[in-house]
Amino acid sequence: MNEHAGDVPSNRCPGISVTLINDYEIVVRGLASMLAPYQDRVRVVELGTSDTPAEGADIALFDTFAGRRHTLTRAADMLRSGQVEHVVLYTWDAGPELVKAAKEMGVAGVVLKTRSADALVESLERIARGEMVGLDGEGDDAAQGRSAQLSERESEVLALIAKGFTNAEIADELYLSIETVKTYVKRLYSKLSVHNRVQAAVAAASHHLTPREDVSGRLGS
Repeated sequence: MNEHAGDVPSNRCPGISVTLINDYEIVVRGLASMLAPYQDRVRVVELGTSDTPAEGADIALFDTFAGRRHTLTRAADMLRSGQVEHVVLYTWDAGPELVKAAKEMGVAGVVLKTRSADALVESLERIARGEMVGLDGEGDDAAQGRSAQLSERESEVLALIAKGFTNAEIADELYLSIETVKTYVKRLYSKLSVHNRVQAAVAAASHHLTPREDVSGRLGS
């Protein structure tokens, strides 16, 4: 199924045209909502939930939820067909094998979901100008490489540590057992080479996992 520009008007602005692609409608609609405040810079022309988008676009943004190899195969096919100028992967993790395969298939960028919407839009603009993002391990991309060592759940736990949550509060927030949270925290300490929660909270900044504002009132207390 493809959702066309009737759902996502394509004539609002002259910004970069982007097709959002994933097998699950809820995923592409969520991504479209995240990009909606940036309509002056990014113009979503299609929500694609099938192998062949109907619209051409400057960039095809593939959310890799529930797929890696299949996503890369589809991306390669799309590039060969000339439907889009650039393909970008949007993913929770970007290990060396995935990045290597993406480069070989002509993918122009790999952006981590741990980054802010601002950072995603900025990356899309850089890619539209012909830059490669998240593929060489330098500059901003180095931070993406560091984040790649964390799983989605580990990233969630680290984000809550940065907000000052205790293990019990994290367990309650994520519907996990306290022992499971302790296991994740221990794993995080090892991966981040830290020894306590304060150090982990500092490390969260380099993973773009610090909250943008004190919505709970906890950080200022």
